[in-house]
Amino acid sequence: MEHEVAVSGEDCPPEGIKSSPPLKPSANTAIKCLKCDKVYIFPADKDDCLAHLYLEHRLVIADVEDIALLEDYLQYWEKEFQAHEFEQYCTTMFLDQLPDGKYARNEKYYLLCDILPQDYELRRRLKEKRLSEALERHQFELTDRNFSKECLFCRTVIEGLRADYLDHLFDKHFLLVGKPEKLVYVDELLDHLEENLNRLMCLYCEKIFRDRPTLKEHMRKKGHKRINPNRREYDKYFLINYNRGPAAPTPRKQQHHSKRRQATASVSTVADPETGSVDFDKHFARPDSDDEHDSDWSDWAADGEPSAIKCLYCPHLGDNFAALKDHMLDAHRLDFDKSTSPLNFYQRVKVVNYLRRQMCVLRCVTCDLQFDEQELLVEHMAQELHCGIGDKTSWDKPEFFFPYMENDGLLCVLDDSAGDDTEADVVRIISEDSLAQINKDAERLSLENFKL
Repeated sequence: MEHEVAVSGEDCPPEGIKSSPPLKPSANTAIKCLKCDKVYIFPADKDDCLAHLYLEHRLVIADVEDIALLEDYLQYWEKEFQAHEFEQYCTTMFLDQLPDGKYARNEKYYLLCDILPQDYELRRRLKEKRLSEALERHQFELTDRNFSKECLFCRTVIEGLRADYLDHLFDKHFLLVGKPEKLVYVDELLDHLEENLNRLMCLYCEKIFRDRPTLKEHMRKKGHKRINPNRREYDKYFLINYNRGPAAPTPRKQQHHSKRRQATASVSTVADPETGSVDFDKHFARPDSDDEHDSDWSDWAADGEPSAIKCLYCPHLGDNFAALKDHMLDAHRLDFDKSTSPLNFYQRVKVVNYLRRQMCVLRCVTCDLQFDEQELLVEHMAQELHCGIGDKTSWDKPEFFFPYMENDGLLCVLDDSAGDDTEADVVRIISEDSLAQINKDAERLSLENFKL
C-alpha cells in the first residue's frame, strides 16, 4: 500500500493543478535541525547540518547526494521527528565507537533511508517535483523573448531569446556553455560565470589571474573557454541530470546491505579525518541466521555474460553481446562481426581497448581528430561515417593488450572463433626465458606507467 507523503510538511496540490516554478532553484533557505532548535542556512550550511545530525544525534541519511530538493526533505522529516522518535522510522544500528572515533561499546546510531516506504515515496515525489519545475522553467527559457543581458566579454547587449545570447558567446568569443535545448536555469548559470570572470577566475581551471587581459589570453591559449564538466555545481544547469533513472530493484536482503554500504559515503564527509572514518560494514552488520541457507546469487548474470555491456561509441548499455552488436549496427553503422572477422582473439582485444582509449581522450577512432566535448566527437563520427575500428597501425600495439576501462564487459564476451585460420596470426609458444623478458616489458607498459 502506497503512503501519501506531503512535501515540505504541506498538503500536496490536487491532481491537475500545477504551481508556477520559481525563476531559480531555492537559495538561502532556513532549515531547522530534525531534533533540536539549531538552524542552518541552505545550501551554504548543508555539510555542517549533516555533520551536526551525525555527531550530535547519531543520525545518518543514506544517499543524501541523490535526494532532490534536500531542503524540502529535511523540512518534512523535521515535522515528523518533533512528534516521533528516531526508532519509529530509522534502522537502529550499533557501533563500538563514539562519533569522534573513541572506543565505546554498543553505541546506538540511526539510518534514515528509502527502505522505509514513507521515505521512498517522499524521495520519489520530490524528484518528480524537481523535474516538473525544471521542465516548466526550461520551456519558459526557450520561448521568452524579454531576455536582455550585456555580453560577458564585450559591451554588446543581446535582447530576445536566451539562445541568441548563447550563440553570441560561441560565435563571437568561442565560449561554449552548452546547447540551449539542454540547459535550464540559464540566468543563474550566466550570473555565476559573470561572477567568476569579475573575480578574474578561469572558467575551466578556476585559477586567479592578475588582470582581465591575462585571463583572456590564458583561456584562449589553453582552450579553457568552457565550463569544467567535472564540477558538480554545474549539474543543476543541465536538464539531463533531472531525470536520471532509479537503480534496478534488488531483493530486500541485498538492498539492506547495499544501503548500509552507501551510508558510508555520507558518514565519511562528517567523520573527523584525524580519528578515522566510521566503518559501517564492520560495526553495523548484524548476525543473520539465514545467511548460510539463503545466499543471494541474484547479481550473477545468466549465460556467462556480464549484466550490461557498454557500447564502443556512446554510453548505451546492451543487455547482452547480441543486443549490443545490433545497437552498434543500427546507431553507428558498424557490423562488429564483419569488421573483426579477419582478426583473432588477441587482435580484437587490442581493437576494443584502442577504441575505449580514443573515446575517453575525445579523439576520432578513424582520423584521430581531437575534440573538446563528447557530443562534438560523436556528431563528427556519425556525419563522417568514422565509426570503424581504425587502422591496424593505430591499434596493433602492445599497450592495447591491457584493459583501458575497468571491468570492461565487452572483453569478457569476445571469443576467438573468427580468424583462427589466418596464418599471420598464429599464437606461438614462447620459452620461459623469453617470457620473463616479455613480462618485464608488459609491466613497463602497464596502465600505471603508460602516458597518453
